[in-house]
Amino acid sequence: MTGEATLLEKTPDSWIEAVLADFSSFLLDHAAAERKASAMAVSFVVQYPDRFELHTPMIRLAREELLHYQQVMSLIHKRNLVWERDVKDPYVAALRDLIRTQREKRLLDRLLVGSVIEARGVERFGLVGEHVPDPDLARFYARLAKSEANHADLFTRLARKYFASAEIQERLAWWRAREAEAMLAVPPRAALH
Repeated sequence: MTGEATLLEKTPDSWIEAVLADFSSFLLDHAAAERKASAMAVSFVVQYPDRFELHTPMIRLAREELLHYQQVMSLIHKRNLVWERDVKDPYVAALRDLIRTQREKRLLDRLLVGSVIEARGVERFGLVGEHVPDPDLARFYARLAKSEANHADLFTRLARKYFASAEIQERLAWWRAREAEAMLAVPPRAALH
């Protein structure tokens, strides 16, 4: 598990059961999540051109998320799956709706939301790695879990460059609670979130 973005609630067992029952749908959703994560990282550079310390790490993150997208798309192509229209992720949408709008507060919230979402990815990729019967997929998802842990920690490290520790800790505690609520509100489905 990641350092500061420790989750308050564990994913229910019914989630991994849903994923294993429809792994094709999970792969398609996973690819969409990686693509969106890459775009989100680039958006930090675009929306905060004056925050130079964000630029290089976010560009690296975007590239890594695109690599993950490419890897998942390879799995999708090997299975001859057909990409369907992307659907809005209710978990991510619930969290994004809570992000404050004032520029500085929005930056802090976006970084901390990124951290808790990545922390959930660590847990869930780890669960897939533990439960998927295919050993190649198990290794792939175990590697992804490790990578996501680095991402979750990256967001809190970047927040410390611009915000006081006390403010980060207080807001991160608030986001952990909101993340748990958002996760539990989404019925188990063959999707990352």
